[in-house]
Amino acid sequence: MNSPIDYDAQSDSLYVTISGKRAYITAEISPRIGVDLTQDGQVVGVGILDASTVISDLFGRKVSKINIKHLLCSIKQDDAVYLNFELENQRASLALPKAYQSPVLNL
Repeated sequence: MNSPIDYDAQSDSLYVTISGKRAYITAEISPRIGVDLTQDGQVVGVGILDASTVISDLFGRKVSKINIKHLLCSIKQDDAVYLNFELENQRASLALPKAYQSPVLNL
């Protein structure tokens, strides 16, 4: 099942909705990637800034802002959260280690 993606070409930001729950805090796991969490640490969504660069790096080729709007994304949660993107029959994954579950966040 594909997760909803919201892409804003003007700000070049992408958001993948994982759950309909309300976010309590955003854990920045890199300068371009933030993970929204509920109060009990469940992942609500993932935000990506400078998305055209991040997605292009994942696919190993230039992906235009127009094509980013056609991305499909499925989610797998195990020892990490995996965002599995598909575009024009090519696939790429972004693994987000569960560093956001650090006790430093004190959720």
